[in-house]
Amino acid sequence: MAEGGGASTSSAKEDAVALIRDLKDFDLSDITDEGNGVVERVLKDLSKAPAPKQMAVGGVAGWLAGYTTMKLGKMAATAIGGTLLILQIAHHKGYIKVNWDKMTNDSSTMADKLKKKLHIKSKSGLEKFQDFASKNIYVAGGFTGGFFLGIASS
Repeated sequence: MAEGGGASTSSAKEDAVALIRDLKDFDLSDITDEGNGVVERVLKDLSKAPAPKQMAVGGVAGWLAGYTTMKLGKMAATAIGGTLLILQIAHHKGYIKVNWDKMTNDSSTMADKLKKKLHIKSKSGLEKFQDFASKNIYVAGGFTGGFFLGIASS
């Protein structure tokens, strides 16, 4: 019985060594390249689909985007507004002293620094959307309509 256990242990060790060798050779760039290929293939296939199918796919995607945008926007507005309200109440009651002028100046300089840091030489989101829309007019039209429906239904 001890010999059987030893044989399975050495087999398990060999399997573990083989797995580690395979993991060392594993390249994540293959997965990301495949992911981009899949999205591009789906969009290319969609551009060859009939116009009603393109509009339906664009409408559903637009509705999801609009609905999500409104829900997240409402949550963000509530969080920021609530924080400012609590800050103002605490300032009014004397719990904290806020230098509003310094806070305004710091936030504006921070925003300017962030804009400079994030200034990228690539196409903006609007330019990318315009390129996509010019190639896929039905999908873009459906997306736009669906987006506004999603905003209205939230």
